[in-house]
Amino acid sequence: MTTVPFCCIVVLEVMLMPRKAREKIPYGTYEIEQRGVPGKRIFESDEDRAKFLDLLLEKKRQFNFKIYGVMIHDETCYRLVVYDHGSDISKIMKSINISLSYLLKDRGRVFKDRYRSTLIKTPEALTEVLKAFKPPDPVLNHGISLKALIDTEIIFTLADSHKEQILVLDPETHEVCMREGPHCENTADCIRSYEKGQEILQEIAGEYGLALDDFLANKALRNEALLKFRKKTTLSLKDIGLLFGGLSESAVCKIISRTK
Repeated sequence: MTTVPFCCIVVLEVMLMPRKAREKIPYGTYEIEQRGVPGKRIFESDEDRAKFLDLLLEKKRQFNFKIYGVMIHDETCYRLVVYDHGSDISKIMKSINISLSYLLKDRGRVFKDRYRSTLIKTPEALTEVLKAFKPPDPVLNHGISLKALIDTEIIFTLADSHKEQILVLDPETHEVCMREGPHCENTADCIRSYEKGQEILQEIAGEYGLALDDFLANKALRNEALLKFRKKTTLSLKDIGLLFGGLSESAVCKIISRTK
């Protein structure tokens, strides 16, 4: 008689960790990273990169989102800074990757995993992210304008707010700052009109015994006065720049950022 050994069957209960949900908000700004399959290049040539930029511009028009940064120097991945502008970031990215996969269909599977996204919650965080972004090489501009692709007027929504704000991007330093001036620190002497601003600026120059043109020509005095002026006005950066000798919004941002 053959004895059949008793077998103990052990059942292991495997707990599968749920996929972490993406952090998303209505009207959010995101840093995006999409990597390719290991050992396979997304961009094998500058022609591939140029096609990708064309594709981004097409999708931007289709979904009405904004692009604040593009990085395509690495052959194996691309990175974006995107403001969804009310569209669903998941649908935007799905459409981009499906279309890019179609363009590269002769290479088989291109992307390793889902894209990674990080919600950018403050203008300061956006500044830090954009500092790491190098603009695409102008030689890749095959019929499209990089100015049409990358937005320098930045619409931004804070993570704890539903109000869109307009920021200005300095194209050289990638610093961002509010276009609208802050609330006056003291409402009693708040400068609310361009004409009042001109009057105050004349008084400031007079305190130094200088004509207004001579005062504005002295950059140290001008910049010091601009910083103090901004705390006492609700005027936009554009108007402040005009008052202080025809400075651009970007130049005003630079003065504010470098002297904080």
